Amino acid sequence: MKTRRMVWACLAFWLASTAWVSTGTAAETLRFATGFSPMHTMQVKVFEPWAKKISEMTGGRIEVKMFPAGALGKPATLYELAEKGIADIAYTLHDYTPGRFPMTEVFALPYMTPSAEKTAAAMWNTYEQSADFRKEYSQVKLLALFCHPGGDFHTTKRPIRSLDDLKGLKIRTASPFVTQALKIYGAIPIAMPITEAYSALERGVVDGTVAPWEGLGVFKLDDLTRFALEIDFYTMTMMVVMNQRKYDALPADIRKAIDETTGLTMSLAAGKAYDETDEPFKSRALEKGIQINTLSDEEMRRLKGLTQPLRKEWVEKGTAKNLDAQAVLQTALRLLEMK
Repeated sequence: MKTRRMVWACLAFWLASTAWVSTGTAAETLRFATGFSPMHTMQVKVFEPWAKKISEMTGGRIEVKMFPAGALGKPATLYELAEKGIADIAYTLHDYTPGRFPMTEVFALPYMTPSAEKTAAAMWNTYEQSADFRKEYSQVKLLALFCHPGGDFHTTKRPIRSLDDLKGLKIRTASPFVTQALKIYGAIPIAMPITEAYSALERGVVDGTVAPWEGLGVFKLDDLTRFALEIDFYTMTMMVVMNQRKYDALPADIRKAIDETTGLTMSLAAGKAYDETDEPFKSRALEKGIQINTLSDEEMRRLKGLTQPLRKEWVEKGTAKNLDAQAVLQTALRLLEMK
């Protein structure tokens, strides 16, 4: 009888021990929310490879589960979902939360995008160098900052070869700064999501749209447009953020793995991935017979010069909020090698 009790005691101890080990090594799931298709460039080329690497670095203790296409919430709510912990990580655009990131807006000013990769590096380094910039992300763990390549003009019936050709054209706008610039150029900005641009172009509600080559192809706008003006006019800024409490609760070695694979590293990877979309989608447009125009150096200086007051206005608005906007602008321009 005593022997039997000892056997059962040992068995119970063994079961308890293995249960504890199993529980202690179970994978921690991080819910990663995006508003885009599971085939989106960022998910396929950046986020999924990152998720795989994090799993490998942590011996399978971290599993990143993707929730694309607004599965956890509408695109406009994604930052808030991460902030509140409904999502652990979120990829979103700054424009979805207008007014919340006034210093980051500096990179959305016209003609601030030499390339997506270079701009991503400038965004992250400005974040590291500016206290006012960092304050904008004080409620979350910031994982990456980046943007798409400079967007261009795409029209259906009339090519744009000079500033004068823009006058009177109805152009789908992409952001408040684009809207202001279009008004300065004499065009008529029409605000709508890019998801509505196809129908608007087809019905003649707009004469054209601003978009990077990737956006033109992904939303099939190159089926309707016939002309492009390639000038790297604007960009849309983006971020990947993580719930701060979730990050803080992770073991130190897992936090270290996240830190080593995000920040400037993820920002550069995202910018590079976006840059690499330019050529194939531009080639596709050429195959469809789209005529691509550029401007003379003199005409480019003219267009850029007309938007300079927008920078001054941005600085004045930031300064009025007791933010060191002038220093942030100077830092951004220096890092972009524009000054």
